[in-house]
Amino acid sequence: MRKLFILLFFSASSLLMAQNTNPIQEAMANYDYETALKLMEQETPTVPLLYQKGRALKGLGYNDKALLVFQEIIEQDSLTPRAYIEAAECCKSIAKQREALDYYQSALNLNPDNKYVRIQYISLLLNMKRDRDALRESNLLAAQDSSAFVLHLRAESMSRVCDNSDVHLVIEAYQDIQERYPKDYMAPAILGNIYIAARQFDEAIGTTEKYRCLDSTNILVNRVNAQAYCMNKYYPEAIERYNYLLQNGDSTFLTCLYAGISHYATEDFYVARDLLKKAVKEDGSNVNAHYYLGRACSKTPWTKEGVLHLETAINLTIPSDSTIVPLYTGLADCYKMANMYKEQADILLEQYERYDKNKHKLLYDAAYVYYYSLKNTPKAEQCLKAYLKTRPKNNDKLQEVDADGVPIIGENNRYNAAEAWLKDIQEKKKVNDFFQGKGSGTQGK
Repeated sequence: MRKLFILLFFSASSLLMAQNTNPIQEAMANYDYETALKLMEQETPTVPLLYQKGRALKGLGYNDKALLVFQEIIEQDSLTPRAYIEAAECCKSIAKQREALDYYQSALNLNPDNKYVRIQYISLLLNMKRDRDALRESNLLAAQDSSAFVLHLRAESMSRVCDNSDVHLVIEAYQDIQERYPKDYMAPAILGNIYIAARQFDEAIGTTEKYRCLDSTNILVNRVNAQAYCMNKYYPEAIERYNYLLQNGDSTFLTCLYAGISHYATEDFYVARDLLKKAVKEDGSNVNAHYYLGRACSKTPWTKEGVLHLETAINLTIPSDSTIVPLYTGLADCYKMANMYKEQADILLEQYERYDKNKHKLLYDAAYVYYYSLKNTPKAEQCLKAYLKTRPKNNDKLQEVDADGVPIIGENNRYNAAEAWLKDIQEKKKVNDFFQGKGSGTQGK
């Protein structure tokens, strides 16, 4: 009888709880946000209900509408950090970083010890490239909290602020993380890449091997470790690491590239070709991939394929005229604006000789710089003569003018102007020579 009474009691309690369940809360708990929003429209918009509305809108991707809701909460309750945090999250999702930073700052003003907000604040500073501010804030946080995540924020901030002369400070920061948290794989991976960039391959190997003593399966650390072995020309060790990576499904560009290079170096040309083909497929603009694939092909029956890849590597290395010509044009203009006229004239002639042989106007422009800016008449005369030699035959029309007698500038008109200009220079030179000769003759008599 007692058991029956207890059973009836719990059954009644469950029924009562079911009857009292808030339909909005039930919909929210089931992530049925559309239903929850419809039910909310029938209710008075209290602050707790507005929080749920904002959460539902965020869940459906309406972050801009959610932001308006959280801003409404802030107007009603400006002393609660949660509303500012929610508003900051919405701002981040719609690329309003400046506003997000302000909301995080407001939340920190209310609760300076909120670790989550401080982490988000520092991360946002890094995203906004405010690296010195991020370093300052991460140093303050690291003084109170030495967790791996916080130390990584500080190390990343430091890596962005420090130049090559201070890289040892960055190295020490990541070494500190590795010492404190030996199972943290990011520190040895990043540290290894820093050493590789500095061509300190033994240090990169040592750092990553230290971690591999604890976990030899981490893909990221093994990638750095393998690359360090390859670049240090320890090819058998590199191949061993890359075989593990490839067997575990790592077919990324760098893995295929350096694995292919390692096999090429050990004269396993067929395997090298297969790997390097995958690398080229991933990044067809990489010169090294085409170069080593071409070399590997040349050692196999696919020699013509090798020729194509070496030709591609050369074409990728040499910039096209469409790329280099605007650079020369921009540089010449910069020299002009900086009053560096000799350099301007030199670069105009270099552009003409090397990359823009059909743009004869460059000779005319160089003559102008030599004559008016550098007062170097002989060089101006030389450029004008070279320019006039490029004039097409049977193109001796008189200079065209408009109704007001203003010359119409065109290629033929420029040739005419250059011819008249050169004639004027030569006549002035004859006059000067005559008077100089007359003076010499008088003195001789």
